[in-house]
Amino acid sequence: MQGAGVEWQDYNLPIPNYIEYIDGGYRIGWHIDGYFATKKGIEYLNDVIGRVLVTFKDNSPYRLPYKPDLQTADHYYPLIRKLSSLANLHSRPSRSRVPSRADSFADYAFWAIKLFTEDRIRDQGEGIPVPFSTIEDWAIVQFVEEQGKERSTIRAKCRSVWNWYDTKDWQLPKDKRKWKMTRRERAIDNARKKAEVARRKVMSITTGMFSDEYKTKTGKWNVSKIAKELGMSRDTVRKYLARA
Repeated sequence: MQGAGVEWQDYNLPIPNYIEYIDGGYRIGWHIDGYFATKKGIEYLNDVIGRVLVTFKDNSPYRLPYKPDLQTADHYYPLIRKLSSLANLHSRPSRSRVPSRADSFADYAFWAIKLFTEDRIRDQGEGIPVPFSTIEDWAIVQFVEEQGKERSTIRAKCRSVWNWYDTKDWQLPKDKRKWKMTRRERAIDNARKKAEVARRKVMSITTGMFSDEYKTKTGKWNVSKIAKELGMSRDTVRKYLARA
């Protein structure tokens, strides 16, 4: 996911169990307690995945189709969360905005696929059909399957979205063209500015004349004290200390 690595805090989400910083973004994950091999469990899990994709749309999120390697984590917290702890994720869009031909798929997974398709239309230009395989391949990676059974459901959502825009000659609604074309760029720019402000605040303490007051007896930085002083999370402080 693109961003400064702290966007999840805007939704009062619990601290991720896994955080890894990569070029231009980061990977996060929560260790969720539960059994998700049943049809109902898979549907619930996919709904949460859809919420994540919709909530962080402007940060180009994607689901890793494999378990992260804890050896590469910048931060790891061995805690087990309940799925309900992610309840603050984006609320479902109004059904009045759902295309009538796709009412049966008015869920988060559908909206994540729809938003992905709109981004592809913007990237390649209106009037040019987005290959169905492009939409389907992305969706199959993002959402969890129940031994292949769920794939038909995911494919149906993709087909519904594809058919909708095909009837519209691959044109975006007028109210989305100008504003939404700059939305991602604006979000990325805001994230960079926010990250730079946070970095400067941390550096002002660690390089200032009173920097020794923020160290432990062993000479290490007192992350908790710095975080409290700056009103930041410990993760944010650790991030910029590591890069200092």
